[in-house]
Amino acid sequence: MASEKVSTSPARGRIRWMDALRGIAITLVVYLHSADSMSLKFDDLAPIFTEINGYFSPFRMPALMLLSGLLVAGSMRKGAGRYFTGKLSGILYPYVIWSVVSYGLFLYRAHFNGKTPPDFWHSLFFEPMAYLWFIYYIFFYYVIAFFVLRLHWAVSILGSLALYLFLKDTEFDRFIFHLPFFIAGGVLGYHLQAFKHFIERTSWLAVLALIALVGWYVMAYHGMVATGGSYQPISMVLALAMTLVLLRVVTFRWSATVLRPFEWFGRNSLVLFLVHFPVTWVAPVVLTRIVHGNPDVVFPFYFLGVMAVSSLAAVMNNRSKLVSLLFTANLFLNRRAAKRHEERIGNASVASK
Repeated sequence: MASEKVSTSPARGRIRWMDALRGIAITLVVYLHSADSMSLKFDDLAPIFTEINGYFSPFRMPALMLLSGLLVAGSMRKGAGRYFTGKLSGILYPYVIWSVVSYGLFLYRAHFNGKTPPDFWHSLFFEPMAYLWFIYYIFFYYVIAFFVLRLHWAVSILGSLALYLFLKDTEFDRFIFHLPFFIAGGVLGYHLQAFKHFIERTSWLAVLALIALVGWYVMAYHGMVATGGSYQPISMVLALAMTLVLLRVVTFRWSATVLRPFEWFGRNSLVLFLVHFPVTWVAPVVLTRIVHGNPDVVFPFYFLGVMAVSSLAAVMNNRSKLVSLLFTANLFLNRRAAKRHEERIGNASVASK
């Protein structure tokens, strides 16, 4: 979900499938928080709206991690300076901005519910508020990947898996569970076209895998088979398999038209991710005061409304420099770069006299 700007060159066609899958994953994340927040305020909301989330829980975040990792190779080719500047601007900066926004919402909730708000500095540095753990992890993954991916690919992947097995039952389970997906994405990013060709050659295997996975996970979700927990090895295998299957689906030519909106969501996934959660906090509170009918009828419009507001923020981010300051520090960096460029030109002019 990194805020890398994608060019419109011929290479663009090679990553449309990445955008599409990222768009599907971010849509499922928005749906997850929309359904959960609505159910907290409306007890009579049909359980099916929240139960759907369980079927996609092994896929959403691991897929986003792997897709983010696929961008590492391109970033590393720009050199260490631009690499880390980009991550500070496009990941760490919005993390801080939206930590402040989230903290304001926590204070608002604490005021009306009589609860104690979290300590801001502890949350910022050690325990990210609510949904921001994803951005927090991504930043550290990029730092780790910059050094780890210089090693042999087998060392990178096996090392991350060994670290996962060693720490999977500790308080770092979530961080260490998602790291191998990011590192695997980083390794595959160096062979992106070959990876795409591999996916495209597995059509019949994808169909069989999809049937098997759906059947197995339906049984697991209903307690017929044991998974051992969210961050156990079987969940990792399932997440990887589901991601590969969906990668195959988005590379089918017949899916291009249907997936076009998801490609746009994928290209703007960072903004959609950051904006949607505060909306899902505030909107249900408003709905409790104006909705007196069946919440099952209201929910689809509520979810579409959350997507619409988040998408509007993405449009404004692309069109307004002021709005873009909520999501990236590029405006500040570009001004400094332009100033340094002017100074170099000025010094050259003086030197030539």
